[in-house]
Amino acid sequence: MEKQKPGIKRACEYLDLIKQSNVSLLPSIRSLAKTSGVSFVTMWKALKYLEETGEIVSDSQGNRSFYSNKPLKKTDEEKTVFRGPQSLSKQKGSSAWQYVTEKLYKDIVTGRYSGSTRLPSCKELQRLYGVSFATMKKSLEILVEQRIIESQNKNYFIPSLTGSTGHARIVAIGCGWEDGKIWVDYQDKSYFRTLESECMKMNIQLDLIVYYREHGRMRFIHTGSRKEYDLSDRSILGYIFIVANLDSTPKEVLDRLSRLGRSVAVLDVVGGWQTPRSISGNRMVQFFTATASAYPAKRVAQYLLGKGHRKIAFVSPFHRALWSQQRFDTISEMYERAGIENGVVPFVYSDYAYKWDYLKNGECQEDLRELVNQYQNWKKEANEAFLRRFGNLGYNLVKYFTERNCASGEIFEKMKPMFDKALEDRSITAWVIANDFAATIAIDYLKERNIHIPDDLSVISFDNTLDAMENYLTSYDFNNHGIISLILRFILAPHTVKTGRNGKCIEVEGNLVIRRSC
Repeated sequence: MEKQKPGIKRACEYLDLIKQSNVSLLPSIRSLAKTSGVSFVTMWKALKYLEETGEIVSDSQGNRSFYSNKPLKKTDEEKTVFRGPQSLSKQKGSSAWQYVTEKLYKDIVTGRYSGSTRLPSCKELQRLYGVSFATMKKSLEILVEQRIIESQNKNYFIPSLTGSTGHARIVAIGCGWEDGKIWVDYQDKSYFRTLESECMKMNIQLDLIVYYREHGRMRFIHTGSRKEYDLSDRSILGYIFIVANLDSTPKEVLDRLSRLGRSVAVLDVVGGWQTPRSISGNRMVQFFTATASAYPAKRVAQYLLGKGHRKIAFVSPFHRALWSQQRFDTISEMYERAGIENGVVPFVYSDYAYKWDYLKNGECQEDLRELVNQYQNWKKEANEAFLRRFGNLGYNLVKYFTERNCASGEIFEKMKPMFDKALEDRSITAWVIANDFAATIAIDYLKERNIHIPDDLSVISFDNTLDAMENYLTSYDFNNHGIISLILRFILAPHTVKTGRNGKCIEVEGNLVIRRSC
């Protein structure tokens, strides 16, 4: 993905400000350039970029507007033309400074300015957010009153979250096995990696704990020592519970954590499960989500509609999972709102929710276990010097003998008939794949069939993993850094986080990373 130049980035951020005001028709390029403080050419390039990503659509007369779920009205009474920050501030009381305050607050709490405790100057922020100096100044003063930032000698700073914590620690909890390994997939493991990195920056100890049931009793063990862990230790600042697998029992874990009297941040990865009544109204327990949000699917649908894809396939081998169902339902709803009936065709396998579900049948498990055991025995008996003669062969064998790759084979076999059926419909111009893992399997299939991406078919997915980058796959990035930054802020400085009510999740928006597959 090509890095945006500062001027284009500033113009895009200014246009994003306009979008929040729900206007339906944009003014001329020259007017936009003047009010945003960029050149005509820079604004033109920004508009072209947003048209390519589906954010902006234009009609046959050259009128530009932001993509809307509803068709634009053509009567003059229903057109709202944005004429700059002043007209925005008049629309709903003081909507300009309210929006800028909220936008700056979100950028701070999700770690956008984590590289330095000092914020850019008021003039720099004014240009960055495309508002007047007075509006920016007012927003900064409000954030000072809310203790989100501090003012010193006409500069603004982000207060340290840690202060003097001594030997304090944060506990991250995930479902796992008795050997201390966490039972999550590649995407969910990235949350733990990001969390570890951020805690290291703050000089806070992070204890990684897995829970599992043994003889009817819930056990919590440290992943390093594999010993029983004391969750009531007084040095613990708070708990981060990552719910990534509903085959476990999150309710019992939450009941226990909520009784410890410390902040509990719950990162809901799967979605759709009932919040225990025991924590209802407990202000020390807050839910966060990104993957279980409806926003990612909306963004993907918006992009495809902006690109002119009128009929698409939704492909998922994990459609028992609620996140897969939600993505399909949301994209279908977006197409219906755009006036396109039956624009999203499902090609899904509803028996499984995770890739390892494909290895649960007895016959497959026996064969897999025997194959891995044979390889391990051969490796022990073989001479190391002998193995080195084969170069990367040993590494490739190890890479192949994993659940991930064996699951890929099982998924490929079960999904192949659905892939065949999806290709039969020549009116389908794009495949939306449930996640990057499934997308790589679909891409292998398309290569076998000599289907060229994106010339013959566009492909888009979710997670933005390394696989997506290697395959030049357009994929939705869930902004792991942003959500982890916000969760840590809830643990360390809860007064700076605007919590959801009645157990409602706080959602953190990500970005669609556009590559050549669409």
